[in-house]
Order: sequence, then structure tokens, then C-alpha cells
Amino acid sequence: MHTHCTIFTRSILTTRVLILRANMLRAIGLCLAALGMVVVASAHEPRFITIDAPGAGTGKFQGTGCFAYTDCSVLLNNSGAVTGYFLDANNVYHGFLRSPDGKFTVINAPGADTKAGDFNGTFPNAINDAGAIAGVYYDANNNSHGFLRSPEGRFTSFDVPGETVGTTTAIALNRDSAIVGYYLDEKGVFQGFLRHSDGQFETWSGHGACAGTPSTGCYGTAAFGINDFGTVAGGYADNGGNFVQHGLLRSPKGKFTAFEAPGSGAGSYQGTGSPGSSVPINQFGSVAGYYIDASNVVHGYVRFSWGEIKTFDVPGAGVYGIGCYNDCSVGLNDWGTVTGSYLAANSVYHGFVRSPFGDVTTFDAPGANTSVGSYSGTFPVSNNDRGEITGYYLDANNVNHAFLLIPSDPD
Repeated sequence: MHTHCTIFTRSILTTRVLILRANMLRAIGLCLAALGMVVVASAHEPRFITIDAPGAGTGKFQGTGCFAYTDCSVLLNNSGAVTGYFLDANNVYHGFLRSPDGKFTVINAPGADTKAGDFNGTFPNAINDAGAIAGVYYDANNNSHGFLRSPEGRFTSFDVPGETVGTTTAIALNRDSAIVGYYLDEKGVFQGFLRHSDGQFETWSGHGACAGTPSTGCYGTAAFGINDFGTVAGGYADNGGNFVQHGLLRSPKGKFTAFEAPGSGAGSYQGTGSPGSSVPINQFGSVAGYYIDASNVVHGYVRFSWGEIKTFDVPGAGVYGIGCYNDCSVGLNDWGTVTGSYLAANSVYHGFVRSPFGDVTTFDAPGANTSVGSYSGTFPVSNNDRGEITGYYLDANNVNHAFLLIPSDPD
């Protein structure tokens, strides 16, 4: 194990300023709320911007924003820069970067397979406030590799030492470009990893995590988020026979804390988290995600840095709750606002936003297919501290489009 003690210094100074500013604004908001007053950021209406990357295909399930029915990456930073990926007319995936002023850069990692029909390519999964991007690319042998793209466009490819060849999956990064994700070890078991900014690796398995291979139903351990202090959020499936899911936090010094949302089930694949689903962490150490109860109903949760967990449901959700059991996206900003999607009783997905005070608002992207029974609709993925939200939607022709939701225009 490698212990790295210096990479967080600059981030801590930056975040202290952020925390001071956030606490001041929160205090003002709480005072106004106590007086029964409403804070209005702008008189202008929220607006949607549809993001179709140049070169995106227009065939069924092509377009911008998704990958083979699984968790989709359309991420943004606090400057409003957006990254993600698109599927072209030749069924090749490419990354993209959309600047805050709307300019696009297509991203192809060196070594990525761009052969027509292979459904391989480049998949950005994260962007930090400096503009660095992390993600995955697949080569011509269908092996996955992690990559880091600097703000200047330089690529660094990496694989976790000791991996089963071609299984490194980079999921998130912080301001110092420390990257977390998961991989299959030499025994074929999923493990979490942290790649420090100096290129050194640490790997781990959750205490009591299942040790079987994915073919046995074991999803092992994964890391899904890291903040600027170096705290990592993720989860693991246990070895009790039902592969129950548990949340997992790793401190900058390597201390692990497992946690359960109240009401989490102990049956097969129940518990806190769901296989492959995101677990974002903000600068205050709060995390958000989903949990599955004993009746296989899905609910949301927010876990605060001091350990308190608040659970929530979305009005209008169907009998299975929020309705996502695998590869589910959820966003969390530094104010504690959560965004994600839920499945309504008529089998249509809609977006939701949960405020730090617990109020839930739902929305649909213009152009989203809301036909009853379509299992289509609007899928938010991430949100920033300005309240902007990115995600994707499927239109009536099942073409993917990414979107940027701006809550209000600046005055």
C-alpha cells in the first residue's frame, strides 16, 4: 500500500474558502426560511439546452449520452463545462467536451478501438473543476484501460497493477486528478482502487466483501467518488450468500467505514446501493445514493459527514419506488442538492431534484419520450454548485440526446 500525504494541500485551502462561503450563504438561507421568506435567484425561467455532439449518430439508441442501457456519463463541473460520450453512425463511441460557451471538442483516447460496428471507443466518466477528464477506453481486443486527459489535452493511459488484463474502469477524479474506480483482480474479483496524482496505486476490498467472480453473482467492491480532501465513496456486496449491498467510505488516511441506510433489505441484492450505481461525494463528505428495502422497493438516501442518514422517496414513483436496480446515476452538489431519475407508475422515467431541505421537484426534458410504457424519458446524471444539471433523454425515435438544465439566467 502506498500512503500519499501531500496531494491534498492545495485542495484543502481551496475547499476551506468554499466551505466558509457555503456556510455563510446557508446561514442566510436558514434565517430567511425561518422568517417564512423565499429566496429567488432570478426572475428568469429555467431553460434546457440540448447537447448533440458533432458526429453523433441519429439511429436507434445512437446519439449523445448513453452506453448500452447502462449507467450513462454526462458530467459537468462548477464552471459549466460538460463531458460525456456519443455513439456515431458507425457504432463507435467518442468522448466530447462542451465548454461553457458551447464549443465542442471530440475526445478519442490514443489506442481506443474506432473500428466500425465494434461498439468500442472512448468513455469519459468525470471532469474536475480544472478541466481534467478521466474515463475508460476500449482497445481492439475489447480490453478496458483508464485514462486521464489534462486540461491541455494530454493523455495518460493506465492499468491497475495486478488486474485481470483489460478490466480497469476509472469512474471519478478530484481537483488534484486523483482517480478512483474498480477492476478485476487476478482471481476475477472486483476491487476498488485509488490512483494518486503521482501515479501510485492503492487497492482494497470491503470488509466481508464477497470473494467470488461476477459469474457467481458477486459484484465485489468498487469506488465511485472522491472529493478534494481525498475521501472516497463506494460500496461492496457481502459474502453472506445474498450479496447484500453496503455503502463504504474510505478516509484520506485509509480508514474504512461501512454504512447502511435505514430500512435497507437483507435479501438477494438488496441493501444500500445497487450494483454499478454511482455514489457521489461532495466536499463536505456527504454522499447520496439508492437503497433497496426488503420488498425490493428502491428509495433514495443522503448520508451526512457526521453519519446521519436521511431517506427519501419521489412523489409519483411507481410501486417499486424510484425504480432503478442497476447502473443508476445520481448527482450531489456541495449544497446537498440531489438529482436523479425515477420510474413513474406508467413506466416512464422522469427527473427529480431534492433540495437540502427535503423538497422534491420533478421535471422532463423537452423532447423526451413520455409515451406510457416506453421505459423512456429523462435521466439526470450530475449537478454542480450553480444548480445546473446534466443528463440525457431518449426521444420518440429512441435516439439519445444529452441536456444541460440551467435553473435561471443570471441577472
